[in-house]
Amino acid sequence: MADDASSSGTSITLLLSSTLVLALGALIGWYILSKQSAAISQKSLAIASGTSTISQPKNTVVITGPMGSGKTSLWCHLRFPATSASSAAPRTQTSMAINAAHMDEGRAYLVDVPGHQKFRFDRDTQLKAARAVVFVVDSVQVARDIRATAETLYDVLANASVQENECPVLVLCNKQDDALALPNIRVKEMLEEEIDGLRGSRQAGLDSLQDTADDDAAVEEKAGDYLGIDGKKFVFEDLCHPVQFNESSMVIGHDAGGLEQVEQWISESLHT
Repeated sequence: MADDASSSGTSITLLLSSTLVLALGALIGWYILSKQSAAISQKSLAIASGTSTISQPKNTVVITGPMGSGKTSLWCHLRFPATSASSAAPRTQTSMAINAAHMDEGRAYLVDVPGHQKFRFDRDTQLKAARAVVFVVDSVQVARDIRATAETLYDVLANASVQENECPVLVLCNKQDDALALPNIRVKEMLEEEIDGLRGSRQAGLDSLQDTADDDAAVEEKAGDYLGIDGKKFVFEDLCHPVQFNESSMVIGHDAGGLEQVEQWISESLHT
């Protein structure tokens, strides 16, 4: 009986020790990510205010889109293509921190911005230095979340820096391994229809602003938000910067998941 009790006590001690180690590791990981995110956010604030003395890399690729669409999984795949060539990227959770790192020996600087609304400022600041943008869409949920998805994409496409630099945008229709996923052609049609409707509501807001605002600069800035050609149904081909639609799946691996095409698109976009 004494031996059994001793063995049981040892097992409990080992279990508690293992749990403590795991919890400590998770805490350290969270701390590092928080520090990294805070540093990038501070850098974003400095760049936006014009007080930064650090220039952004000239090969910045911003990965953005709604929450839960697979942005961080894409970031992992692009950073470590050799390890994910025939397997899925590590399982990730909804990011609450910005991830940024070079890929392929510095060929591109990837910035993964979380889709939460509180990161809108960071996203818009990062877009100032973007040479290319990858907008990731959940092809399974997009029909249900079409309004929010279209609004987020509208904000990216209407961003002053994106328009001024004619920054190429890749809309990546992710999670194509799911039987309920919509093909990229259908996603494109749905987004065009929704953005066409958003133009009307945003134009009405601009008209109201023109009637009441004393700040001409604010009115002029809002006027630049209009996408496409006035009087014509919205299509992505009418934008001043190229927009391409691709399909992907992070689950079935780098090669089979269509990520080789994403890498090729990034390479071509950075060398145009």
